[in-house]
Amino acid sequence: MKKNILITIISFFLFLIWTCNAFSEQTTNNKKVAKQISNKQVKRTEKVESTKDKKTVLAKKNLKKKKKKNTRYQEPVIETDGEFIEYRAKKGDTLDGIAKKFNIDKEELIEANNLKDGARLNKNMVILIPKTLSEEKQEEFVELTNKNLKPWKSNDEKYMLVKVAKSFIGAPYKYGGNSVRGLDCSAYVKKIYEIFDVQLPRSAREQFHAGTKVNKEELTVGDLVFFRTKRYIKYPTHVGIYIGDGYFIHSSSGNGRIGVKIDSLNSDFYSRTYVGATRVKKPYIDENADVKRNTTTPDDEINKS
Repeated sequence: MKKNILITIISFFLFLIWTCNAFSEQTTNNKKVAKQISNKQVKRTEKVESTKDKKTVLAKKNLKKKKKKNTRYQEPVIETDGEFIEYRAKKGDTLDGIAKKFNIDKEELIEANNLKDGARLNKNMVILIPKTLSEEKQEEFVELTNKNLKPWKSNDEKYMLVKVAKSFIGAPYKYGGNSVRGLDCSAYVKKIYEIFDVQLPRSAREQFHAGTKVNKEELTVGDLVFFRTKRYIKYPTHVGIYIGDGYFIHSSSGNGRIGVKIDSLNSDFYSRTYVGATRVKKPYIDENADVKRNTTTPDDEINKS
């Protein structure tokens, strides 16, 4: 009996040992399988990422090629609303070569761009090319006569124009610009007068013909004053608005392209370059003035006697 019990106990312990070994072996196998699956997933992920990276690199290369292609065939000449053509310099361009290409004097090119003789031109540098008569459109200038000029509604309106014009002081100068982020001289004058129901043409040259001529001694607030700031050009290249007491307000392209500012007509530069003035609104006429002058009062009669 005791022998049977002992055999049973030993068999039970052997079964437990076998079960533990089998479980341990199964766990080890599961870990190996899991590790193999994990390695496969990592490799698959790396392959996908590698493919994505290759596609990204390829896309970037294609984009660079496209940009390079677009840059290569970009039109170098850009027409503007002003008195110049904007030319974008190419590699190897020189002042002599550009002057010859556009049939103009090199000196004109140097002065128009504030360059030194022999200056090196960088690629994509914008060069202003003065228009020749053959390049300009034959425009019909609309010269306003005194008959079709609109009058100021009051003397106060005239000074309101000055106030509005001064509110733009500090707005930067930008060649060809026509917004508060950048204005050239003629765009500034045009924008101010649009507020006061006067439609002016775009360029200083056209604006010079859009009003009745006024002598310098007869200038009044609101008159347009013109200057020829380029020696090689025979017509006005700059315009401002007279604000009284010998001063005018304008968008200046001087040193540093300073923008809207006030200057004196009597300064050395502007007195030398001044070419004339035009009036684009009639003086205010007080219709009640004659009535007031013709109306007498008892006090007036007493004073006369």
